[in-house]
Amino acid sequence: MDTPQQQKNGTPLFFGGIVSVSALIKAEDAGTARRRILRVLIEESRFTSERRRVAFLRAASERLGFRVERITAGEAEAISDGPTHGGIFAEVTPAVYPGSRAVVPGKGGFYAVLDGAEDPYSLGHIMRALYLFGASGLITGRMPDGADATVCRASAGMSELLPVFLCDTEEAVRRLKSGGFRIAAAEIRDSEDASSADLSLPLALICGGEKRGISSKLLSLCDLNVRIPYFRDYIGSLPSETAVSVLAYEIMKQNSPGPGANSH
Repeated sequence: MDTPQQQKNGTPLFFGGIVSVSALIKAEDAGTARRRILRVLIEESRFTSERRRVAFLRAASERLGFRVERITAGEAEAISDGPTHGGIFAEVTPAVYPGSRAVVPGKGGFYAVLDGAEDPYSLGHIMRALYLFGASGLITGRMPDGADATVCRASAGMSELLPVFLCDTEEAVRRLKSGGFRIAAAEIRDSEDASSADLSLPLALICGGEKRGISSKLLSLCDLNVRIPYFRDYIGSLPSETAVSVLAYEIMKQNSPGPGANSH
């Protein structure tokens, strides 16, 4: 069942910054958007200083059917949730996230399962890494309330391009497992070094939140545990976004025929 992510109190939801707005447009153009753009608001001064961007936004509005409107600098500050908006905003509908039935086990799939998503900045960083390292999607049991724009900004817009499934994580993992996926946990106990473990696809990687880790129910479904080796003594763990990035890169590296065409 598709799950809508509602904005609290029915207040308008704005995404600020050309990077976020461009990602929303790209998702709508690709037919993969989970929300619609209602209108794009541009600060008055930008119509002369940002002519190319304004032209791009107007062309997109004609394709996708949203409005482009001028606003004052004061109006821009009133709807901003941060300093990096650049005078450009999109008012959008709440997102609708597909549930576990939409998770389709594929021959070469790689899903990340996040057991806990408390911090919107951390979640945005995780989504950016997963998108860049080729994940088929992110499966999570919850999204931070009212933080859609923050997640999008932290992900550099990639939260709107990465498939996200909002559902019972245990049910989704069982679905993947029955479809031939191996299930790996980012877990230190009884673990293998990720650089030498077999991370061939299809694979689902379960990562816990920083507060509670991975639940015992999800751990019981795993085929292997993997760890990131440290080069200095340390009894703690890496931040969730760092751990997911390192492991997602290792999975991509093991399953890629060679360096990515867009590597830097």
